[in-house]
Amino acid sequence: MDEELIQSIRDDFLNGKPVIVVDEEREIEADFVYPAELMNRQITEFFVRYGKGLFCVVGPEENLLKRGFFRLPSNYGANYFVPIDWGSGTGISTVERAITCNKISDESTTLQDFKYPGHVTLIGAKGFTTRRGHSESSVELVRLLGFKPFSCIVEILDENGDSHNLEYVKHLAKQFKLKVLTINQIWKLYVKHEQLIKVKSTARLPTEYGEFEIYAFDNRLDGKEHVAIVKKWPDQSIPLVRIHSECFTGDTLSSLRCDCGSQLSSALKRIAENGGILIYLRQEGRGIGLTNKINAYHLQDKGLDTYEANITLGFKPDERDYTAAYQILKSLGVKRIVLLTNNPEKVKQLEDFGVHVERTERLFGRVTEHNKFYLKTKMVRFNHLLKDIEGLV
Repeated sequence: MDEELIQSIRDDFLNGKPVIVVDEEREIEADFVYPAELMNRQITEFFVRYGKGLFCVVGPEENLLKRGFFRLPSNYGANYFVPIDWGSGTGISTVERAITCNKISDESTTLQDFKYPGHVTLIGAKGFTTRRGHSESSVELVRLLGFKPFSCIVEILDENGDSHNLEYVKHLAKQFKLKVLTINQIWKLYVKHEQLIKVKSTARLPTEYGEFEIYAFDNRLDGKEHVAIVKKWPDQSIPLVRIHSECFTGDTLSSLRCDCGSQLSSALKRIAENGGILIYLRQEGRGIGLTNKINAYHLQDKGLDTYEANITLGFKPDERDYTAAYQILKSLGVKRIVLLTNNPEKVKQLEDFGVHVERTERLFGRVTEHNKFYLKTKMVRFNHLLKDIEGLV
């Protein structure tokens, strides 16, 4: 499916049709996107006439800096570089702007080959794992399709100059039969095609549950020190997998406010008996960090549940992301799993990345007077499958 989508977008580009990329989460805006090396007068005119926003060419930040292009000062974190023109004309015509885009994608050119300041806005794209904006997603999209990592983008404004009218964007896509992608879709394609987490070292790990191997990783995804604890499973069988999010209070201090520590113990026992992988993700406090988790505990002491406490602190109810778990499975060559979980969201995220979850098996932790309300909240507000725990329903 992914390969078909990639090929169809590549064909559109080669046939002179841009795509629309939507940022649904941050800017709530949409841009036309097209490979810089293919820009011509017709596409440039289409961008200017129907996009109406700022016409930009984007390249990898490090590449631009090496070639002498320099950033403009910014007091809000923008990554604009010096605007440029190519050639001896004024630089503003659609032909000249298209040629400027073509030339910036020629990595043998340097700043000295261009006139500056010019009429084509130049943007440096950060790494996609660092920032997920239109600049980064457009560069990664064209690179993924086999083009040079330089893109042309322009914001789409409606008849009133509004850049946030996504209904207008849908109408425009239908009118010109253009494909629409979200930045999140491009991110998933990128994660599937890149190996961002690689095994760095392994060691024997004897424990009270049995002997495992512990894996450490070189992590270009989020820089965190995730680990995998592995017990070899029988050939031709499907490994048990547990994805466990770090919980200092439960895992280390044996807190009774949650069931995390007892779930960790149960998972290790089952994996020791059957073979499999425990992926330990460093996303403390459902992704908000230890200090914020303690702040959330304080709010829970005053009567809020864990869902409400996170929202009160300005977070989503659950900030966790399982991209790292997918990358770890990929680095271990594992494509099919039996997942130990009560959380349907883990299944959904892994399957979105192409992991085949053969089945799930419940993993219940210890129930105490201190965590009953917390467990009920997980069941009712987070849709965790806990109804079989006696006393919760």
